[in-house]
Amino acid sequence: MTKLSALVTPPGSNKYEIAIIAAREARRINDWTRRSGEKVPGKVTASALERTIRGEVAYGYEDIPE
Repeated sequence: MTKLSALVTPPGSNKYEIAIIAAREARRINDWTRRSGEKVPGKVTASALERTIRGEVAYGYEDIPE
């Protein structure tokens, strides 16, 4: 696992948006571990942030009809 201080957000990305996406990913991983009973090595929040910055977490936006 990479040190969090070494991770840099991609150019042009919003760091607050990345934080929200990483928080949702951490919540998803925590829910998965509760249901499956498996353990995740390391801290869930740190691994979710790392995965988000590396682009391994898929996310998108929903169009809101007017």
